Amino acid sequence: EALPPALRRTVAAASRLEARPHAPEATPPHLPPSPVAMTRAALLPAAVLLAMAPGAAGMAGARKSWDFGRFINTAATFNSPADALARAFGGSTSPKQFARGQMVWSPEVTNGFEFAALDDVVMGGCSQSTVRVKTDGLQWSGETTTANNGGFTGVRTKTLVQPLDISACKGITLRVKADGFRYKCILRDSSEWNGVAWTASFDTPANGRPYEVKLPFKFFVPTMFAKTIRTEALKTDAIVAFQLSLSKFEYDGGLNPTFQEGPFALTLLDISTF
Repeated sequence: EALPPALRRTVAAASRLEARPHAPEATPPHLPPSPVAMTRAALLPAAVLLAMAPGAAGMAGARKSWDFGRFINTAATFNSPADALARAFGGSTSPKQFARGQMVWSPEVTNGFEFAALDDVVMGGCSQSTVRVKTDGLQWSGETTTANNGGFTGVRTKTLVQPLDISACKGITLRVKADGFRYKCILRDSSEWNGVAWTASFDTPANGRPYEVKLPFKFFVPTMFAKTIRTEALKTDAIVAFQLSLSKFEYDGGLNPTFQEGPFALTLLDISTF
């Protein structure tokens, strides 16, 4: 069966990852993060801003005023002190199990999903988006810009209190209405904020009509900041966050062939398993 172009790019990234030589790394013992560490992690992108100050090496694109207030609001939404304490000391919750063909998320069946915008303001950029859940789906729209070295927008769930166990399934199906851009779907199996982002790209038609995207788990690539990495297999029995992204970059410096600055709009109708 022929793969869609977007998934071919994802598979190519995975192939390059497999070809890299590597040595096994020691795994440090896991300790629950302290509240101080969690707060530092929430504000970690601020360190990136120092490297992006006027005159910094490698700076590209126009400079615009950075919205520090929006950065703080984003950090507080996803990494409030209460959330950090709950993740560190709240104990574990047994994952909710899903069978094939079962609804994971819809406006009526939420399974604890709390969506919020996650744009390049966290890295000093100026792209911005809004997120609204309505009766016909999650409406996500906004505008991308490469100013201040930016170039991505996103929508992400807060870390799920009850993880999802979708290990009995082959993948997930997204039903969307979109605008012709290539997007990324990201699954996370760790509550670490800047942890591994398991990513699969998908194309969308520009007609705004409902469109079904099937994403087998075997095509999700482990990445960090759009760079493929080596790690253990995706833990489909412990999914703790879901994310969509529209980005200038695909994998390892490669560019999204459909990306252009300006407005975008995607409606996520629902997510199910197959």
